[in-house]
Amino acid sequence: DEILSFSLSTIFEHVASTLVEVLMMLLYMVFWLCNPVFVGETVTALFKRYILLKTIASAMYAFFIYLLLQCLEVDLAIVFGLVSFVFNFIPEVGPIAAMFLPLPVILFDGRLERPLLNMFLALGGQFCLKFVFANIIEVKLVERQNAFRMHPVTILFFIAFFGRIWGATGMLVSVPMMAAAKAAAQMMPALYRDPILVFLEGDKNAPARFKMLRQQRPAT
Repeated sequence: DEILSFSLSTIFEHVASTLVEVLMMLLYMVFWLCNPVFVGETVTALFKRYILLKTIASAMYAFFIYLLLQCLEVDLAIVFGLVSFVFNFIPEVGPIAAMFLPLPVILFDGRLERPLLNMFLALGGQFCLKFVFANIIEVKLVERQNAFRMHPVTILFFIAFFGRIWGATGMLVSVPMMAAAKAAAQMMPALYRDPILVFLEGDKNAPARFKMLRQQRPAT
């Protein structure tokens, strides 16, 4: 009983903190829509493209969460999939909080012969999916875009850095902010621009690739 009450209190604590983060993000979005700050067309386009990529990755992640829970015969699997889709917009914190939401439903489901086994399978499967999508698929989606092309370690570093400063909101905007900084660096002289590109992309050939793309741009 003590272990169960402790587990439930921990789950509710994580859910409450996540809901606060979601509320803060919604407030940011409402104020931005009501009174937008002018940040330039390039930065706006970068933010829109990143949100689109994040939406695609979140939809894929939510679909696989739904399939996992459906295979484990968990009630409300589609609801937990939708929750995972929404919470995935809060990097790191959101998906982890969404993982724990189905656990009480699984544990207290009288239809299941081995609820503890199903609970651990659901938790382990969600952790594996979260690892694959957060550290492989989303990173690959982002770095395939030329404007977002950055080394995976650099992306993870800035997600952690801005998350430390601004929490979940900082994690969400970290990649488009660095893409905007990269776009601004491309306007600098080569003496300053090239080291920044090498640092962000983690590739010594980044300056040469940038020059080639800039030469091809007028032709396209």
